[in-house]
Amino acid sequence: MEKKIKKYQIADARIEIEFAEDYLDHLCKDYEIQNGEADFTVSVTEEEIEAESRKSEFPSSRGILESLAVYRKLCEKMLENDCVLFHCSAVAVDGKAYLFAAKSGTGKSTHTRMWRKHFGERAVMINDDKPLLQVKENEIYVCGTPWCGKHGLQTNEKAPVQGICILRRGEENTIRKISPLDGYPDLYKQTYRPTDRKKMIKTLSLIKQLAERIPLYEMHCTISEEAAVMAWNAMKDQDEQQDDKKGK
Repeated sequence: MEKKIKKYQIADARIEIEFAEDYLDHLCKDYEIQNGEADFTVSVTEEEIEAESRKSEFPSSRGILESLAVYRKLCEKMLENDCVLFHCSAVAVDGKAYLFAAKSGTGKSTHTRMWRKHFGERAVMINDDKPLLQVKENEIYVCGTPWCGKHGLQTNEKAPVQGICILRRGEENTIRKISPLDGYPDLYKQTYRPTDRKKMIKTLSLIKQLAERIPLYEMHCTISEEAAVMAWNAMKDQDEQQDDKKGK
């Protein structure tokens, strides 16, 4: 099959992607750009697509497998830009992002849906499954990507990360702040980890920065709008909390 080459902008990088299947063309359409020289090119081999098939838990189309192989290679290349793939549901409210991570099936997508229900137009869904976290000297950002899970919820935007919350299922809504040491294992589990030694060392360095620089929380919650409000009240910045106490 004849391959196409198109350029996309993801997490501030201009990326040229070579692909054969229409699936990837449709998936990445919101990120396509026409101008500017590419920072790097991503292409995958038949062997890499077949490797994705072996890793997949469920039968997938060739287009999906090609897109996953492309994203895997893209993420490893983006480590050079201090970007790491973090498996979470990321929602922004008033320009600041709140990330919810959990084992698959725990309900992180349902939780952020409650945020969108409660905050309405104030809330923007950055990515519901596989955003990139961009670690800069003065800020850490979550960046939208086309790879966003089965619900297709993503926005071609980025926002500074206000907090990361590890979700657990519970019969009551409780939330507490946790230390970098307590949060690190969950951050590690939800971060894409390459097999190459040097890339893995870089990934571990970025995870360490996430744990130390971003406020971390653990929440046991029900599927409810009340849980979203509790998370917001705990995670929003101190200035907003003080304003609320003053009745502003």
